[in-house]
Amino acid sequence: MESQGHNYNYDVVTSATTTTFGTHPEAKFTPAEKEARMFWSVQPPIGIIQGHYYKNERDFDGGNHGILELVTDNDGKLIHVEFNELAASNYYEPKYANASKRLSDYAFFQAENTRTDDTLVTWVNGVTFLEGQMLAENRLDGNFKTVKGSSTSARNGMMPLAEEMKEWVKKPFGFYYYGIAEPLGNGLTARLQVVTEEDKIISVKYDEIFADKKQDISDSKLQTFYRQSKYYSLDYGKETANAFVKFADGIEKQVLKTQNLLNIPKQDSEDFHNYEKLARKLQAEINK
Repeated sequence: MESQGHNYNYDVVTSATTTTFGTHPEAKFTPAEKEARMFWSVQPPIGIIQGHYYKNERDFDGGNHGILELVTDNDGKLIHVEFNELAASNYYEPKYANASKRLSDYAFFQAENTRTDDTLVTWVNGVTFLEGQMLAENRLDGNFKTVKGSSTSARNGMMPLAEEMKEWVKKPFGFYYYGIAEPLGNGLTARLQVVTEEDKIISVKYDEIFADKKQDISDSKLQTFYRQSKYYSLDYGKETANAFVKFADGIEKQVLKTQNLLNIPKQDSEDFHNYEKLARKLQAEINK
């Protein structure tokens, strides 16, 4: 399969695979060799997506928290599928407790472990592969192929949530999704997601996602954060005193109060200008 310009050749299975969690076999590659062999993408779909919105979430496998979001068109066809997972609060590696497995450096943490030397895949590979099947086949239940060595979250977290939602998507629940993502030209992609309930804005999420390849990021000081996002990257947050998280949370707080993406105090910052550019386009869609 091909995604984000990268060709994948996965070893797939149609049932759960035996976990190698906790093992540390002898390394088969140097870190540089392994990095060259592994690839995963955290890039959002580019452009505007809008449609009926559905969300389902629950804890599974010892406290990991799965969140599945779906968007359908007016005919009930799936047009967006996205699964996210927060590591358990008592995760064995404390750094990742309650962290996003998709947009932090969690996948790099997996890649560094020698138990992935055979599979050369991470959590992200397993989830995006399943998302693609659901979209392509326009279904949420039944059996799916999963990536060998990265099937646990897909089968224990994402698939049960999806199956519960198979009847939901047959009719609108009153929630509507507006999403937009655009490259900023510097190795970052800006993303704004808005959810309304009966035409009232109830959620506003803004993020900037670093490129999948470090050489695509123009600011060399930021290259270390590739395949992560400003909001969810633990290391970026630590280095910047969580300034972006505070900014994005502040945007949401103001918009929920004013019910308009643009009716917020102006800020002289690059983050604000990037947000405002996307907000103008999305507010136009909301006003239609």
